[in-house]
Amino acid sequence: MSKIKRYFSCALFSAALILIAVKPEPYLGAAYRGWELFVGSVMPSLVPFAFATSFMTLSGSAEILFKLLSKPAKRLFSTTGAGGYVFAVSLISGYPIGAKTISELKKCGCIDDGALTGILAFGSTAGPLFILGSVGVKLLGDFRAGALIMLAHVLGSVINGAVFVRLNKPAYSFSEVKSSERLNAVKAFREALGNTVSAALTVAACMILFNVAIQLLSETGIVNIAGRAAEALGIPAGAGEGFVAGFVEITYGIKSLAGGLPIKQTAPLIAALVSFGGMSVQMQSMFFLGEAGVKGSTFFLLKVAQTIFTYAAASAVAAIFL
Repeated sequence: MSKIKRYFSCALFSAALILIAVKPEPYLGAAYRGWELFVGSVMPSLVPFAFATSFMTLSGSAEILFKLLSKPAKRLFSTTGAGGYVFAVSLISGYPIGAKTISELKKCGCIDDGALTGILAFGSTAGPLFILGSVGVKLLGDFRAGALIMLAHVLGSVINGAVFVRLNKPAYSFSEVKSSERLNAVKAFREALGNTVSAALTVAACMILFNVAIQLLSETGIVNIAGRAAEALGIPAGAGEGFVAGFVEITYGIKSLAGGLPIKQTAPLIAALVSFGGMSVQMQSMFFLGEAGVKGSTFFLLKVAQTIFTYAAASAVAAIFL
């Protein structure tokens, strides 16, 4: 880190700590909101999916699914069965399980360097429990809207993957890479359990930190200013603040957008936020992807592209069905 960046980060975090110390109530509430959201909505689905995918990868049993998914993965993304497995796991489990699975498959030799970027382009998605349940039913009160957001999200992910896989095609090794090491059931269970605890604590910490961060940005008026700028650039009036907030913490942003405008206007914005995930989800994902050698800037650009494709797909879907 350069000297200027060190001074900037020192000043930024010092100012944040002073604001929290002077007026702690809203920030304690934000921290509790993040923890409550994790315990009530995220942890029940995160733990079983994180454990199951980790155990299958470590024990080698996931290779059976590689074979089953190899043909559809090659037709859809021109990638291997391991890539198809990542896409299926991510769609079922939601983020950050896709990123965690990519990291584990890279470590055990099931994904090579040439395939990494392409798989990453379609392997980081939200799951149906979050989109249909939390977003559609709880926040929007409209299961149909949740289903349309889910459809647009999947389309955006598929398009993003197809584009970036082909851009990286010269670097591909299309032969199925085999796991270099398989653990017995007891060792696989022990390591999978440790990986799951680590993943759960990481997600919980990120959700608490970024809920406090969005509270800071709101209290200081930064979200309001950025929201007005977004509206000046074309975001529907009244949606700018929620849309900007969602790029920091996704659930906060979606809550702000829900009910404020007609669903036909907000659905594409919410779908875009779901694909981007917010910086909270991206930091959760990078906790795992960093171990696989993925740069934060690369992952960020892939998510921006996925967000654009999803917004375009959602706008088209909303125009037809809403």
